[in-house]
Amino acid sequence: MAKIKVSADTILSILQGIMNDEDINYTINDVSAPENWKGKTIQEALNVKYYTFKHRPYDTELVIRDILKKGGNASALEATSRAFCILSLSSTDRVFSNKIDNVTVSANLEYWVQTDKVKLLEDMFEDIAIETNGIRVPVQIGEEERQALIAVGALNIGELEDTTEFGEMSVCEITIEFVFYENAVSMTDYIAEFEISKDGESQWVPVPISSLEFDIVMNQQTVPRYNNVKNIGSINLSKIKSISITFDGYINAFIDDLTENSFIGDVDENGMEISDNNDNNRALLLRITRKDKQFIYKCVIKEHKVTIREDISNEAHCLVLTTRGIKDGVA
Repeated sequence: MAKIKVSADTILSILQGIMNDEDINYTINDVSAPENWKGKTIQEALNVKYYTFKHRPYDTELVIRDILKKGGNASALEATSRAFCILSLSSTDRVFSNKIDNVTVSANLEYWVQTDKVKLLEDMFEDIAIETNGIRVPVQIGEEERQALIAVGALNIGELEDTTEFGEMSVCEITIEFVFYENAVSMTDYIAEFEISKDGESQWVPVPISSLEFDIVMNQQTVPRYNNVKNIGSINLSKIKSISITFDGYINAFIDDLTENSFIGDVDENGMEISDNNDNNRALLLRITRKDKQFIYKCVIKEHKVTIREDISNEAHCLVLTTRGIKDGVA
């Protein structure tokens, strides 16, 4: 696999693709928005010209001429609502390897934007942070496909310039980190769900897992080699699947049910021993989604560990499951 070449134009192209996504670039219908924003998309309202050091912003006359050439209506007033942003790379760090191509890039964006648009700009970056948080975004760089983790910083408002031909403008800066990975399966490609019954109906409840381990253990027997009995080999007779899941104690229907069943006491408030009617072989249905494939397992609990610490950490769970066997013809 060829290594990617990352430039300021590469990052700008990726960012503009994200900014034009329909979840980010929605149409403004807020009744409290300025009249000249209503019915426009976020990008239309911001009216930002993005460039790198290869380019320079257009002057007002060129902006109007370009709009008229495309058959649009333009005026000097509309042109002066334009804002500008220059993107530059502040650092690039490439993993030292001739086989792995992981690249970390820090991009700095400096905006010159009308002061009344600053809140709109902040909202846009907050939407980008939410949409990209915790996922690997597929990107195309040249001929190569990559996955990108994106960390959006905070928009910092610096100087106010009140004597520009575009009116009072705020100079704002924001730093965005990109980590480019080769295509691989990661935690974001996995979903773990457990089936529970509620009001007589079954439903799948997703569990926000911190980690998942899937082990297959084979039970082997040694046998002599057919043509050389002095040497032996192994054959697999049976196997067992073991699934270990860790997760925090979020308010969740499955987690609450699991914990309450594990926490059933041995004595009542008078110190009298009480019977535990829980079925130790209670079956749990687990559905694991890996990318676009789903796998369902009928499991029993081998171990359930709950950890509570004296700090700000959440209640933590470690659940070890094995596939359920059959006894007397009943699973």
